[in-house]
Amino acid sequence: MKNKNGLVKTLFSAAALVVLAAAVNGCGGSSSGSAATTAAASESPQAGASKEAESAAQSGTGEVRKVKYAFTNTAKPVSYINEKGEPDGYDVQVIKKIDELLPQYEFELVPTNSEDAWMGVESGKYQLCTTNSFKTPEREEKYLFADMNQGGSPEGLVVRKENADVVDLKTLAKSGLKLCPLRPADAIYSVINTWNEENPDYQIGLEAIDQMEPADAIRFVAEGRYDAFPFYSTGYEATVVAEDGELHDLNDKLAFNVFTAFKTYALFNKEESLLRDDYQKALHQLKDDGTLKELSEQYMGFDLFQYFEDDADNASEEAAETSAGASVETSAETSAAGASEGSSEADTAKQ
Repeated sequence: MKNKNGLVKTLFSAAALVVLAAAVNGCGGSSSGSAATTAAASESPQAGASKEAESAAQSGTGEVRKVKYAFTNTAKPVSYINEKGEPDGYDVQVIKKIDELLPQYEFELVPTNSEDAWMGVESGKYQLCTTNSFKTPEREEKYLFADMNQGGSPEGLVVRKENADVVDLKTLAKSGLKLCPLRPADAIYSVINTWNEENPDYQIGLEAIDQMEPADAIRFVAEGRYDAFPFYSTGYEATVVAEDGELHDLNDKLAFNVFTAFKTYALFNKEESLLRDDYQKALHQLKDDGTLKELSEQYMGFDLFQYFEDDADNASEEAAETSAGASVETSAETSAAGASEGSSEADTAKQ
């Protein structure tokens, strides 16, 4: 049985240390909660085998099912490894709170990168993951989603100071500035592609690329190779604005304008509908009792749920795709992007 008052076990193996050491640019001990940390590389795929019957049986017998939860380990403040070597961040703490509410499960925390997390959940190696991911039609074909978002990511444009008047997609299109290449798997790629389809008179040059680290893209903007890069606000705060940020030396050269916000979700293996249902019940409870707001303010510096309407699950995504870039105010930021000790994903709006 789970000991709800016990210390969380952190089961880093040698393989886990390899995963962490290999995390380029970003994004042991114990912590509170009941989640266990294990290595991504040491686990073998479960081939998508359904665990629903097992979970149902366990809920009746008092047995605990171990669930592997993968998270991006370089996306501070959303999910990362802190200075004590422990999993931390908004998404990680939300999952720990959910674990406390679900005695039939024990969540094992697996630090990794977004690509491994996505592929692992799809294959059944992991049962769920958080990578600061947005909901897209393509992802809905591969994963299960809860009926509400776990978090959110204000999104803005990184530009050089002389282009600070570029505040949204319409002004970007009118300016003729060159956008950094984006990954087609990222939601922001779809947003800009949809913008181009719906606004033939205001086209934005959109180039696809297999991989582009946010820190590299920001450097390219500062150097003049490209002129704009869409990034989530908390990531920009942590990477550029913060005095200890990886790219703080570029702060005086750059400007950042938030133009929309995206809801972010946990991704579940297609066979895990029972786990998803149990998770979303707990998530609603954390929303109703103010825990999500509290964790958001603690890690993000603001209440990210202020941007979203409770009765319109896709409101922010639809607004992002059809709006000419409505301005969204934000007070602190980082995430999703904010990969601090490196650069990360947020899923990447990016993620």
